[in-house]
Amino acid sequence: MARVLKIGLVAYAAGTPAISSLNVTYTKPAESATAAPKKDPWNYWVFGLSANGNLSGEESTSNKSYRFNASANRTTESWKVNFYANRNENRSTYDLGDGDIFKSKSSSWGSNALVVKSAGPKLSFGARASTSGSTFSNQDMQFTFMPAVEYDIFPYAENTRRTLTLSYAVGFSYYDYKDITIFDKLKETIPKHTLSASLGMRQPWGSLSASINYNAQLRHPDLNSLGLYGSTNVRLFKGFSFNIFGDYSRIRDQIGLRKGEASTEDVLLRLRQLQSGYSYYVGFGISYSFGSIFNNVVNPRFNGGNNFF
Repeated sequence: MARVLKIGLVAYAAGTPAISSLNVTYTKPAESATAAPKKDPWNYWVFGLSANGNLSGEESTSNKSYRFNASANRTTESWKVNFYANRNENRSTYDLGDGDIFKSKSSSWGSNALVVKSAGPKLSFGARASTSGSTFSNQDMQFTFMPAVEYDIFPYAENTRRTLTLSYAVGFSYYDYKDITIFDKLKETIPKHTLSASLGMRQPWGSLSASINYNAQLRHPDLNSLGLYGSTNVRLFKGFSFNIFGDYSRIRDQIGLRKGEASTEDVLLRLRQLQSGYSYYVGFGISYSFGSIFNNVVNPRFNGGNNFF
């Protein structure tokens, strides 16, 4: 305290004879070694692996399914690289009585890769490649490659608050079908393009997201699809919120449908894709929470599930 008072009185002593007898000294602090930045041994890569399955049944039916997933992602200010792969297997057995046993099998697999390069605060270039197969979609293998460009009306730095993007992609898809299609094809290569727009907003009242996607063949523009998606979460008052989400697709490009009539089992168990001009999905809900605002204590005891109840 005395040191601080002395420093404060220097300005008052400057106009008196005492200033000739005063000296002000400065002690330079010892130089501290600047900590070297820690080296990331993974170079921003994040990997993920997962596998799960389930078994269920009763006296006349049994079901089992398995799922495997793998991912690798690297995100920096200049680059974004994503890889993802999955496989799903489903088996079911039905005892129809009188010794009749019906077994169903469905499987699907897929992988995709996305590489994006930043080209400014609002512009980016990228390419997506994917390969997949599905018994439901009558595909032994599908390969798609689509270079793309995207422009955000707002700077990407504001993406946690608002975003409005426009993107265009053009490329091709190669199809290798399991069975001959309604167009008498077993293999084909389709050039196509995609135009999409998406909106995202986060405000004090809640959040909103919406997107529209148009896909079409370049050689046959009449073979196309249009998809709409929207969701919102509205905070009506403290602790209470309402959410609704849904999508709608107008379908005009089902080129891979299996030729021939679908059996009753195929329809009821959704073992094969059927011709349809549209599809939709809608969901909604409400949530309300109340109580103490100080209850932030973490207690992990008995987190193992319904051990007793």
